[in-house]
Amino acid sequence: MVVLNTDLNWMGWLEDAALFSAIDHVINTFSWDEWPDPLKNRHLGALEDVQQSNKEFIYIFIAQQFLFQKQWKKIRSHAHELGITIIGDMPIYVGHHSADVWANKRSFLLNREGFPILVSGVPPDAFSETGQLWGSPLYDWRSMEDSGYTWWIQRIKRALDLYDEFRIDHFRGLAGFWAVPSEAKVAMFGRWKAGPGKAFFDAIFGAVGKINVIAEDLGVITEDVIQLRKSIGAPGMAVLQFAFGGGTDNPHLPHNHELDQVVYTGTHDNDTALGWWEGLKEEEKYHVHKYLQMSGDAKISWVLIHAAVSSVARTAIMPMQDILGLGSSARMNTPATQFGNWNWRIPSGLSFDKLEPEAHRIRDLLSLYNRL
Repeated sequence: MVVLNTDLNWMGWLEDAALFSAIDHVINTFSWDEWPDPLKNRHLGALEDVQQSNKEFIYIFIAQQFLFQKQWKKIRSHAHELGITIIGDMPIYVGHHSADVWANKRSFLLNREGFPILVSGVPPDAFSETGQLWGSPLYDWRSMEDSGYTWWIQRIKRALDLYDEFRIDHFRGLAGFWAVPSEAKVAMFGRWKAGPGKAFFDAIFGAVGKINVIAEDLGVITEDVIQLRKSIGAPGMAVLQFAFGGGTDNPHLPHNHELDQVVYTGTHDNDTALGWWEGLKEEEKYHVHKYLQMSGDAKISWVLIHAAVSSVARTAIMPMQDILGLGSSARMNTPATQFGNWNWRIPSGLSFDKLEPEAHRIRDLLSLYNRL
């Protein structure tokens, strides 16, 4: 049986998440800033009432997290026994309608009503002519610095409880971030603002020790981003689907890869290798053929997997969709779109026993390029 402290002197993300979820379950509003003031502003009496009137919901919520943690630890321990480490992913921002923001308002740029003043996004890029408007509230980095980056330290500790290393998505936002007025309809109307920089990581390392981080350094990358990444010893990223536009100095081309990188055939934001290939013009396909010395009947997904594994980059990552040779219908995410993403799962009828040929092929490649 799960027992909660009746005085609500709880600590950690789980208790805040349980309370938030309980209130959200009862009050049907678009966002927590529309809740009654006592709940919106976390008055102790109002929270005690929520705890008492939603005991079963809260107990079940915490019990589910407990069971997940127990099962995940078994998976992670088994992976370690097999010599496998687990890489996680950490989005730099969190959604406004979340326990993170509700319970830590001072750490975010919000107005008195709790609504974001500025929101996240990026300026126009290869994915969108008007930029990408993510809409997440931005951090109040000055307030976070005053608190010793406590919220981030707790977040990093939780990540380390789950993974052996993790990628920080949109790493460049820690050097400089794109701030868009919350009333804007597109991201192109934002402006650059300075991030916390090296002081942020000094505080993190001081609290949790040296951690293994992968820096997602795609898009508009300036010298300050490069220097920040190198100052903490974090590898950057190369994506083969980005390699064949431009000249021979394209940093994503295999001959320009660096040891301190992680190379992908494509990330969760890209189409699958097959979908990408089918979308290329014949002239573009010719350049890929020429560079990778492809035979006419070669399957593009395995050609890119081969190129990734043969790279000098320290780590090579290939999505399961590419191992299975799937097309655009298996795409994970399309940036700058709000709907229809994150739906793909490995087909329930697919038995891993049937993937023995693919397993042998991957093992042969890993052995050939000294990655075992």
